[in-house]
Amino acid sequence: MARAGTVCARRVARGDQMRVFLRLLTYFLKYKWRILAGLVSVAVMSLADTTSAFLIAQLFEVLKEIGDLVKEGQSIAVTIPIEVSGNLIRTISIQGSAETMRLILAFALTLLGIILVKVCFVYIREYVMSSAQQKILMQFRVELFDTVLLLPVRYFDQQKTGRVMSRITNDVNNMEQSLYLLVEIVQNLLYTLIYATALFFSNWQLAAFTVIIFAISGVISRKFGDRIRSYSRDLTETLADISAFLQEKISSIRVVKSFTREEYERRSFRRRVNENYGHSMKIVRTMALLSPTNEFFNTFVASLLVVFTGYLFLQGDMTMKSMIFFLILINILAKPVKALGENIARIQKNLVSAGLIFEMLDLEKEKLSETPAKAVIGRGEVEFRNVWFSYNAEVPALRGVSFTVKPGEKIALVGPSGSGKTTLINLIPRFYEVTDGSIVIDGSDVRSMSLTDLRAQIGVVPQEVVLFAGTILENIRYGRLDATEQEILNAAAMANAHGFIERLDNGYQTEIGERGVQLSGGQRQRLAIARAILRDPRILLLDEATSALDSESELMVQEALDRLMLGRTSFIIAHRLSTVYRCDRIFVLDGGVIVEEGTHEQLLRNDSGIYKKLYSLQFSDEGREQERLP
Repeated sequence: MARAGTVCARRVARGDQMRVFLRLLTYFLKYKWRILAGLVSVAVMSLADTTSAFLIAQLFEVLKEIGDLVKEGQSIAVTIPIEVSGNLIRTISIQGSAETMRLILAFALTLLGIILVKVCFVYIREYVMSSAQQKILMQFRVELFDTVLLLPVRYFDQQKTGRVMSRITNDVNNMEQSLYLLVEIVQNLLYTLIYATALFFSNWQLAAFTVIIFAISGVISRKFGDRIRSYSRDLTETLADISAFLQEKISSIRVVKSFTREEYERRSFRRRVNENYGHSMKIVRTMALLSPTNEFFNTFVASLLVVFTGYLFLQGDMTMKSMIFFLILINILAKPVKALGENIARIQKNLVSAGLIFEMLDLEKEKLSETPAKAVIGRGEVEFRNVWFSYNAEVPALRGVSFTVKPGEKIALVGPSGSGKTTLINLIPRFYEVTDGSIVIDGSDVRSMSLTDLRAQIGVVPQEVVLFAGTILENIRYGRLDATEQEILNAAAMANAHGFIERLDNGYQTEIGERGVQLSGGQRQRLAIARAILRDPRILLLDEATSALDSESELMVQEALDRLMLGRTSFIIAHRLSTVYRCDRIFVLDGGVIVEEGTHEQLLRNDSGIYKKLYSLQFSDEGREQERLP
């Protein structure tokens, strides 16, 4: 039973590999004219080799006959029949040494001409095939990045960034090798077909024997390929794990250094690299065994054929010309057949990466423009109607939440960690879809709006501001790409950012480094606010926008937020209750349910309420901290 299960698993794996292989071929069909030009070039090259072999065999036969006459002291007088597969094409007569030299010169020039034609088509083949490969690689990179942009937020909650990056980097690099091998396989198949056809017309019995023997060689290569495929997926996964590890540790290098965990992380990395090395060496050992196995087998076959052709020649069943032609073609054929076997085995490794890429491309994506009519948020009224949501089927993060927020109203969301505050605001722009119930904006269910229209009218200012490597001007303009420079300056002024920007050496053209590391937390937060102001949204989502700032920075950011929220429907999450008391209403969440609702003063009157406890605890802690100050 165990063996039967293993065989079944191998058949499924082979079926998957074949589907990946066929799907990969569809990408080549998009560049069919380039591929056709390449294959025509391959055909011309193989025909050139076949013609050269024929001419060389013909020349040897003529020279043998002339040599026999010269040895016997007779004058040179030879009639040469030019035959192809027993059919007479023409007859050439040679009289004397001068005509013999002219014939040899003609053969040499003809061979040179054939080689020149072949060289030209070698260039054409390399150019058109390589251009098709690079086009396909470019298409894969674009499709993968498009996919990453359209994957839902939930996917990134479950995947490490390094693993996602590994698909676009490591796996696409492996894909380049796959495309190269695929082209080589097709070319070698064409070579083999043309050479085998020529052999068949030369001597069909020997040709049939050759085909059978080389088919056995293909079976051997497939066995090696099965083993390589089983190792390759593990190798690819360890590479993705290394990429994820590196991305995580490099982005958190300050934490590593602050806890002096350099040696610990060094050991962790070495363990992953050693695991990757182990899988790599399994493939190396298999590939190292494949090449000499094929070499020995092909040499053994060639030896048999030499013996058989020699026997036929001695028996008079084969002419000198036929024997030489056959042996030259066998020698030429051995190379593509050997390469074909090795390429089929090697591509097993690279098709694993292709399969992982296709898996990612097939993931369910967000549909940014799924409705034809443009949805416009006018007033900005937001209503939750019995909304349920869970990240997994077991524990709901929100349970039957219902409320209505009037246009321009400022709503604060407070509560202990894990109460559902961030989850609630993430449902409004549909970063996640509600499990049950509905969210309605201005009377329209958000699910009836296209994601592009919905999110274009919602501004988000997170606790951890994400800025991109580039200039300050470019980062603010990210809020609205068609904004003029004056509009950017106005937005920066409203965000209390214009002053510190002007004091920088290069002003708005200052390069801020990756994630804005050259700016302080307050400066980064004000740039995020300027970006949101430039977007001019109807609904604002502020997630802990001032929690990590000092008092001076918090004051400037709060002033900027007050300007930003003016006239806009706003949801504010804050642990510092001093930042929410001016809100129109406060929702207190606990366990995914709104347990209290009211103004700051109303909630403080409830001595047994969560808000009063949070307020008392926070301000008593701040009071004790003040008492400890000198």
